[in-house]
Amino acid sequence: MSQYTRRPNCETIVLDNETMILDPDSLTMTKISSVGGFCWSQLSESQSIDSLSRAVREHYEGTDSSVEQDISSFLFKLLECGLIEAGE
Repeated sequence: MSQYTRRPNCETIVLDNETMILDPDSLTMTKISSVGGFCWSQLSESQSIDSLSRAVREHYEGTDSSVEQDISSFLFKLLECGLIEAGE
C-alpha cells in the first residue's frame, strides 16, 4: 500500500481559514479546501489512503462512505502538482 508524505520544501500559508501551499521550486501556489488543509497537516507524517481517510472520518463527523475516493483524488492532484511524494 502506498504511503504519501508532503515534500519538505513546501510552505503552508493559512489566511482566513483558507490553506495555500507554496512550492518554491516551481514558484506555484495551490489553494486547498479546509478538509484539504486538514489532510495536508496529516501528511507531515507518512499516510496511506486508508489512514488519511480514517483521520478525516474521526475529525469530521458525518463523513460519508466516499471519503476514500475523495482522498485518493486529492492525493493524485497533489502528486500531479509535485507537492507530495509517494513511497511504499
